[in-house]
Amino acid sequence: MATQQHEIPKWKIEEVNTLANMIKKSKMVGLVNVEGVGAKQLGNIRNSLRGKATIRMARNTLMRRAIEKSGVKGIKELLEHVRGPVAFVFSEMDPFVLSKFLSENKTSAPAKGGQIAPKDIVIPAMNTGVAPGPFISELAALGIPARVKGGVIHITEDTVAVKAGEVISNAMAQMLGRLGIEPMELQLKLVAAYTDGMVLTAEDLDVDLEELFQMVIQGHQYAVNLSVNTGYPTSETIPLIIARADMDARVLALNIGFFEPEMVREFLVKANSEAFALAALLAERNPDAIPSDILSQVQSAAAAATAPAASQDTSSEEPEEEEEEKEEESVAGLGSLFG
Repeated sequence: MATQQHEIPKWKIEEVNTLANMIKKSKMVGLVNVEGVGAKQLGNIRNSLRGKATIRMARNTLMRRAIEKSGVKGIKELLEHVRGPVAFVFSEMDPFVLSKFLSENKTSAPAKGGQIAPKDIVIPAMNTGVAPGPFISELAALGIPARVKGGVIHITEDTVAVKAGEVISNAMAQMLGRLGIEPMELQLKLVAAYTDGMVLTAEDLDVDLEELFQMVIQGHQYAVNLSVNTGYPTSETIPLIIARADMDARVLALNIGFFEPEMVREFLVKANSEAFALAALLAERNPDAIPSDILSQVQSAAAAATAPAASQDTSSEEPEEEEEEKEEESVAGLGSLFG
């Protein structure tokens, strides 16, 4: 008995070939959930994605065959996510950026009985364009104020028809539809995405990009600190390592008294500080041992050291020449103390 061979319709072959070519040419191939998304809403989403991504709907069987036919390395892992009402999305965008874009670009949709209101549903004052009749009683039954004006029914004031979190009744859903109010929000969610040889799932894509960016910045700071502290040079940290080495060398020179001409100011400041400290110690034991003019300088220096940070910031704005003159005067005064 001969077996009858089933012939595959030409349009299916062409669709698979088209999808396979789009997969090969696209940097990112994703799957989006289109459950509950009507033709109008899908059109609005397509408009928002124009220039960024292309949505292509097809039967799941054809989508699977296109994935297999494309022969792209690693893309077969996408097959397990082709289930339920999904569609292809092709884009040159990074999948994380696209996922964020989709979450932020929603489209309005009509309400259905039994749904939960995501926010207060407000029916604005309007001309319904409906002639007097049962419609005005239906509005009244739903608590929507209305009256006849100019031969048509007008809703007289803005009314919160359903509060956020409340269930939308069938009657209210039908009324909202008749008034052309679409209070619900729909968005396409990226179920999975193939890029750079790997498949990312919705869980992988559900990240806070701002938080991730801050983590990257923090990681960079840690890496710079590690490079500087361990002396491991990189093109970015060499200036920091040299600056730290210079600072350490100056501190060492000061501590061991290794004089360098370029550090004369630091040595004078250190000597001045130590002289003041010694004078203060002597004044505690015997105030009469310190000349009054020197004692006043010591007391002034002590007051300056304990002044608020704001005072320190203000004093730092004085000309450097004035600071050097004061230091020289202090050193000269203490010099007279120690002969």
